[in-house]
This record gives sequence, C-alpha cells and structure tokens, in this order.
Amino acid sequence: MSVTILVVDDSLVSRMMIKNILEIHAQGADIIEAGNGEQALDKVAQGKVIDVAFIDYNMPGMTGLELISALAAKLTIPKVALLTANIQDEIKAQALAAGVTFMNKPFDEEAIANFLHN
Repeated sequence: MSVTILVVDDSLVSRMMIKNILEIHAQGADIIEAGNGEQALDKVAQGKVIDVAFIDYNMPGMTGLELISALAAKLTIPKVALLTANIQDEIKAQALAAGVTFMNKPFDEEAIANFLHN
C-alpha cells in the first residue's frame, strides 16, 4: 500500500530538504508539494487520502494552522506536523489544540523520521 504525504512550505529549500528525507524514510511514497495554503487546497481534492502532512506555519496568504483547518473540512489526515521557527507558547498551544504535532525549524532527519514511524 502506498503512502501519500503532503508537504506545504513557502520555502523551496525546506520542501526539498523534507522531500530528500522522505525519499530515504518513506521510499515509494507519493509526495504532494505546495508552496502555500491555496496551492495545497487546489492539489488536494475532496476525500483524497493523505496519510501524513508536513505544514509550515508562516506562509503568505494563510497560516499553517488556517490551512490545517481548511484541509480538515475536506479530508482526514491521521498525522500532521506543524513546522515553524516561531516557538511562541501560543502557537504551540494552538497546534496542540488542533491535534497536530509541533516541530521546530530547523528540523533534522531524525525528527522527520521519528514522526513518520511513531
């Protein structure tokens, strides 16, 4: 069974880094990339199966938490990580309340791998 992973980040470098890690730790996964929330919503059809999502918090147009809320109206994603260098307690609390895992940037391979496999 194939795994589908959504990666949304306005930084091309961050998307490339995550994708490289995923190619090692989730070989054969279908990776959907988007540079912002609107692109992500356009690429994810109603009812599409997404197994894991890595979503940046600070993006133009809508925050990662706003995107997570918009995606939740379309589909269920079992594992969602909110990626951010913004480590304010309020953002962490909002992520926790949304049921998503908070992941600090810069992230490392071990953090991504642990999230995928646990």
